[in-house]
Amino acid sequence: MERDYQLDCLLTMPRHELEEFSLRVIGRMVPEDVMEELFTFEQEEVDSEERMQAARFDALLRMTAIALGEVNVAFSESAQAQQNIERMTRLILWHFYAMSFNLEEAISLEQHCTQVETILKQAPRDAFGWIKVLTELLHTYADLSDKSKG
Repeated sequence: MERDYQLDCLLTMPRHELEEFSLRVIGRMVPEDVMEELFTFEQEEVDSEERMQAARFDALLRMTAIALGEVNVAFSESAQAQQNIERMTRLILWHFYAMSFNLEEAISLEQHCTQVETILKQAPRDAFGWIKVLTELLHTYADLSDKSKG
């Protein structure tokens, strides 16, 4: 059986393997020229640390949305297409949670996996839909983090 990237898998799989594989998948989903464009910032975007951070977060969100938007196309012809689409979506969302935004400090992996399974029930099919979902997910994580601190 292939890894499903649900909670049990994420808890038992070595982190370096998750990191390496998620980076390879994202690299496959997002072309090099698009990556360059996303992570090339205008001078006014790097004038201050705060603006640079905001530009970087925006680029990471867009990169993830593009990768997620490509998953359906990339795996639609594979054997067990829906299962593969869900597996790769979970993996990319783990990357978003753990590596891109380092949300492990604010939200437990269990909470993240619960949110992912909810998203998978009505997952967007393109990058624009994913931008909205990822933005809402960040807001949800902020709310969950505030509740756990309060």
